Amino acid sequence: MKTFLKWLKRFGFGLIALVALLLIVGFFFERRARNAAEKIKPNGDFVKVGNHRLHYYKKGNGGPTVIFETAFDPSGHLQWYNIQQKLPTTYTSISYDRAGILWSDRGEKVKSGEEIAKDLYLLLENVNAPKPYIIVAHSFGGTLTRFFVNKYPKDIAGVIFVDSQCPDDEKYLSPELHTMTNQGLPSGLLKFANNFGIARLMFKNMFPNNKDFEYHNTIIPALLFKSVNAIFEEQDQMISIKKEASKIKSFGTIPLHVLTATDEKRYDSFIKDKNLKKEMLAAWKKMQKDFLLLSTNSRQILVANSGHYINQDQPKVIVNTINNLVLETLW
Repeated sequence: MKTFLKWLKRFGFGLIALVALLLIVGFFFERRARNAAEKIKPNGDFVKVGNHRLHYYKKGNGGPTVIFETAFDPSGHLQWYNIQQKLPTTYTSISYDRAGILWSDRGEKVKSGEEIAKDLYLLLENVNAPKPYIIVAHSFGGTLTRFFVNKYPKDIAGVIFVDSQCPDDEKYLSPELHTMTNQGLPSGLLKFANNFGIARLMFKNMFPNNKDFEYHNTIIPALLFKSVNAIFEEQDQMISIKKEASKIKSFGTIPLHVLTATDEKRYDSFIKDKNLKKEMLAAWKKMQKDFLLLSTNSRQILVANSGHYINQDQPKVIVNTINNLVLETLW
């Protein structure tokens, strides 16, 4: 028995030493990777907004300007990069990285819906983006877009929600499901992992692992060390942002197109309980339908064979919706 305990103790010490060694190696690997990432040339340009710079990617010239607002994730403008390549260059399209994400400076402003809307407005003003604006917003981006529409309605020609988040989802979900879907990312664990090179491995293939997304899957993990803190700030402010956004209940007559994913298997990896999954599918369907009440000029487009990331699964639907809305704006 004593011999067994002795070997068990040795094994324990050996395991601790191995973990410590791996963390040390990971720490120095992370520092080297960060130095290399700082040398990566941005694919867009910068504009000063207050006391910080925002990075944006622009295609085309002329009006109107199609603006892309990103979901809650560290991909920034890259979420829309491929879609921008498919749009005509006869009008302008602009995607950007919110403060602190990818190449954008963090700045000092609090991560609130109001301040994020101001940042975007100043970006567009400073780069002389042709008006009016058409906003394309995915998931959490749809919640943020409410602030922009509420503050600058005269500049907006249309809005496209891409499987948008519902800010008052608590009204549609049972307490158990609401807690499950709003628990967020484990910030403490991921911040720790970010210091030792583990986080960049976890986010290595955020996009599909194919040629169309090679660039995305290279940039996101490389710059994750910069993006992760900003993402967690947005998570910390999520409840407050959603609460304020839920008070914005009307876009007036601004055209609103609601793109809704319909793949019933999209929650399989996230929700194991069949009853909860059934509830989630029904609630999401109801939330998406109720978005139509935001505008007196609204329509819903059901997107078959697509999960939450329609921009990856069915990008043509987004491109066609944008082009149709641009034609409506021009005529």
